[in-house]
Amino acid sequence: MPESSSILNDMNKVFIPCRTVLEMEALTSLYLDTYNYDLIKEIPESQPSSQKLIEIFRVEDNAPYASIIDYFINCAVPKVKPVVMYAREHHGRYRMGNVTPYTRTRVCIFLALHRLKLKFLIIKNFFDKFKDNLFQLEGFDDNEFGENTTLLSAQYKDYYEKNKMNLKLMLPKKRISERVRKLLNNEDSITTDKIMKMTASEFYSEENNKIKFIMREIKASIFVCKLIFAKMDVKNPFTCAKDTMINAEEIMIDNDFIPELIPAMSKCFSDNNLTQLNECFNAFEFLIKKVLVGINNALEIASNGSVKISLDETLYNTGNIFNI
Repeated sequence: MPESSSILNDMNKVFIPCRTVLEMEALTSLYLDTYNYDLIKEIPESQPSSQKLIEIFRVEDNAPYASIIDYFINCAVPKVKPVVMYAREHHGRYRMGNVTPYTRTRVCIFLALHRLKLKFLIIKNFFDKFKDNLFQLEGFDDNEFGENTTLLSAQYKDYYEKNKMNLKLMLPKKRISERVRKLLNNEDSITTDKIMKMTASEFYSEENNKIKFIMREIKASIFVCKLIFAKMDVKNPFTCAKDTMINAEEIMIDNDFIPELIPAMSKCFSDNNLTQLNECFNAFEFLIKKVLVGINNALEIASNGSVKISLDETLYNTGNIFNI
């Protein structure tokens, strides 16, 4: 993957300085491989201490994992400035100025939101191409699929490979920060290879585990975002003021969305039931649009309204993952 100036800029200003966001996301995903998300869903609102979160994640005896939480909670999160909603007195107004995707006091939340949105865009991109290919996998994206390949298997393979490719882009082995360089001198440190192993080493073959993998990835990103937003005094970042009846965060983790709709579309595809497949697809498009609107709303909140991007646009460079 060639390194453009845009990618290098994002590496130097975002991916490397905010590596802790990716580490925390990977650790949360690993936790969710064993424990239910409901156990930690409300934890961010209490703004837990690093020690409390270490105990919740059950990593007291794992120094490298505990160090991820310690650095994220005690070093990264405190740098994020709260969102100022109003000022009672003019002279007490906090002047933030323009908030860009590279503003140091917000860059961690921007990266966390970027990762969350990217995961949904990878899923959406696959099904957009599937629709453009007239609901057929043959010749789809130049991939070779066997006769018995399910739609779910094809979608999971696409997600797995693109997510892994994006992580490799964001976790360069050669370009590392001074903090990371010092950590790498410790044999117990969390290296790029270890992060990749935590999040993208095992390729699941059972259909049920494929959906679980995708969902734990999404939930890990939501959890990291909520930890940071809690510091910013923002409780419902994904809920739009003009559409309070739609809770985008609940849609993201709702069993009726990805856990049910994608397997349902896969079954319709296998049964050659195009009418029902089209109905499921319409429901999927409706819900994922609501999710992306919610994430964009969170981006606007985090940027004091300065960052406005389209539904299919990412905040940072993703290389060529959507072109392969």
